[in-house]
Amino acid sequence: MNTKDNIIFFLSFFPIFIIKSNLKTLELSIIIILFVGLCFFNFFLLKILTKFKITRILYKSAILTYGIDNHLGLFNGLIQPNTGFFLKHFDIVYIPGLLLMIFICLLIFFCQLKLNENNLSKIFVVTLLTILSFNIFDDTKSYKNIPFFEKEIDKNYNKTTFVMIWDEMSGLESLSSSTKIGNEVNKNFKSLFKKYNFDYFPHAYSSSDNSVASITSLLNFKEKFEEIEGKAVSPSRNYFVEYDINKNLFFQKFESISVIQNIHMNYCKNENVLKCYQYNPLKLNILNAETDMLSKIISSWALNGSIVGKFIWRSLKQLNLIKSILEPEGEKLFIGNILDYTTKDLLSKKFDLVFMHLLVPHKPYGFNKECKYETKLSNLNIFMTKEEHISQHNIERNCVIKLIDQVLKKVDLIDNYKIIIFSDHGSRITKNKNSSLSTIFAYKDFTKNNYNLRSEKSSIQTLFRMINDE
Repeated sequence: MNTKDNIIFFLSFFPIFIIKSNLKTLELSIIIILFVGLCFFNFFLLKILTKFKITRILYKSAILTYGIDNHLGLFNGLIQPNTGFFLKHFDIVYIPGLLLMIFICLLIFFCQLKLNENNLSKIFVVTLLTILSFNIFDDTKSYKNIPFFEKEIDKNYNKTTFVMIWDEMSGLESLSSSTKIGNEVNKNFKSLFKKYNFDYFPHAYSSSDNSVASITSLLNFKEKFEEIEGKAVSPSRNYFVEYDINKNLFFQKFESISVIQNIHMNYCKNENVLKCYQYNPLKLNILNAETDMLSKIISSWALNGSIVGKFIWRSLKQLNLIKSILEPEGEKLFIGNILDYTTKDLLSKKFDLVFMHLLVPHKPYGFNKECKYETKLSNLNIFMTKEEHISQHNIERNCVIKLIDQVLKKVDLIDNYKIIIFSDHGSRITKNKNSSLSTIFAYKDFTKNNYNLRSEKSSIQTLFRMINDE
């Protein structure tokens, strides 16, 4: 039996994600006990495999492949950034991940067959020890890096602007609205806007079906993203953020801003943002929310970015054994908590702008007809027919109407608030404009006391600029 083989197993299977996650003592203890148990299992298994060179080398190749994936996070590093490319060739994004693991395993296997196995083991030990040590001291994937801060505020505001962006919400002239159920959803929209004296625009559309382009151009009072001067957006260096918004003329109109955001776009770099909350699946106590232990552990593992972690997370979610607390599913699971958190900021009078962008009702789906989150509804959306997509999207749209109503009911003295509700683009069920570009847009100005249907056909970029008097 080779001692280096046991060291390779220890270094490969060390659960590096526990260092980056906000797990409780009991959760950590269970993971460590399982890890120690696996190490003992490997110790005795190697005694058997030592007698057979091929099986021993194949086993060690699998262990090394797992170790590389575990510490480098191959899914988030290689697969996820190229999701668009892989989905053109595979229906399921996990297939290229599996193929990559098989390729690495076979490469290591044949290297051990052709080269000196003992010398290679020394190289593997040094390599694994190096990347493990780096991961221990590197805080790139630490939950503490998920944007969250609150600066001291010593001023109250009697007037507050409240912006709600509901991602991938189709408008009243959309593909989703063309069905019988869609017509009922439209009636619910109109009833909501009438109840709270909103102006609403049934013919609104977005100039882009891309969230970054649509919202960034809107916030800078431009019709199209290409019209913005300077570098308005850049890929974020933060592991938990996709894009940083560097230019935001709308935010410059305010003194004290609270932002509630998602992983896709970071609005919090603006100097006028005094409070920033990004949905944090590893620190649910901020929302006064909780989840079961298994869901938290598996989701934390998946968030660290390994192919194996993602595959197990996805498998257990498919079997309905865990709930995904990751984005975007987690935002639907805890939507009530998020909206309660937002409402507190609205009622605090500490902010003259509360800005909320949620990945709701963005796919994958999750709400049933009673607007309760069901994990199974988020699975295998890619295999839905067009009709099934439309039907489920209408359920999600109807739930958003109820959610908006719940928030506005809690807002005291609603005339003290200017409220703007819109979506960045449509459902994108198809590439047609009535699916990809049709959006909702409604607003209520301060002290407004009448309901108004606006018949003009305009982009949300134009409407936003118009009501905010650039």
